[in-house]
Amino acid sequence: MELQLEVVTKSYKNKQVLKEITLIMGVGVYGLLGPNGAGKTTMIRILADVLRPTKGSILYDRKDIHAVGDEYRAKIGYLPQDVSFYGDFTGRDYLEYSAALKGMEKTHAKKRIEELAYSVGLLDDLNRKCTAYSGGMQRRLGIAQALLDDPEILILDEPTSGLDPYERIKFRNIISAYAKDRLVLLSTHIVSDVEQIAAQIMMMEYGTIQHIHPGGEYIRMMEGRVWLVEMPAEQLVSYQNQAVISNVRAKGDCMEVRIIEDAKPTSNAVQAVPTLEDAYLYLFNYLPQKAGR
Repeated sequence: MELQLEVVTKSYKNKQVLKEITLIMGVGVYGLLGPNGAGKTTMIRILADVLRPTKGSILYDRKDIHAVGDEYRAKIGYLPQDVSFYGDFTGRDYLEYSAALKGMEKTHAKKRIEELAYSVGLLDDLNRKCTAYSGGMQRRLGIAQALLDDPEILILDEPTSGLDPYERIKFRNIISAYAKDRLVLLSTHIVSDVEQIAAQIMMMEYGTIQHIHPGGEYIRMMEGRVWLVEMPAEQLVSYQNQAVISNVRAKGDCMEVRIIEDAKPTSNAVQAVPTLEDAYLYLFNYLPQKAGR
């Protein structure tokens, strides 16, 4: 299985949102990280065939997805960033309606709805109206919809928005189990969503894929660049304007500050074990005044 983007560009009037993206993805979980406005949702919508590129092509197993049309869309499970519901639909109504749109046989659909509702923790709420669901419950319902017909390609845009920490962990477990022989693309700005489950992590900014590596490679790149420094709180106020700080915590009478910097920032700095979040901050926000941003 292979999904390929060839020089994919999307423009609105005079603004390029995506800039000649060329990329090949196979079986496994791909994380798409980037700040708001990076172009993640536009890329997701193009891959889900909701939006057409201005230029370039998308190939699934070497076939243009627009040439095969419904054949490609039948292979996709898609969770958009914003999910809307008919006002009088219950959770069960929504999933049954979605199953009908996907052409699922009724008996199989009914069984699948029960299985997925249990997996996402909504089995006891299926007969409640969707509009009465909390934001997190609506998100879980959307995840169940995306998984309904066991798609070969799962495309998820900010899937854990509104989920509490326990729900996030449960979601990651579901995706890890599901992705064994499928392609999963998970777009988010929350690093922890992909750190544990993505085989490849793409860093996107300004409409381009800036980096694509396994998570461990990003962390190795940060070795010797993450420091812990103790300083008074009043010093921190001015210091944070000239350094990238990933975390601060009180430690006795001082603050322990986690600083991302190429060189040892102060004489009392000690090296810290880097994380993917450190790499994210380094690549996207490293001393913006020096980069001219």
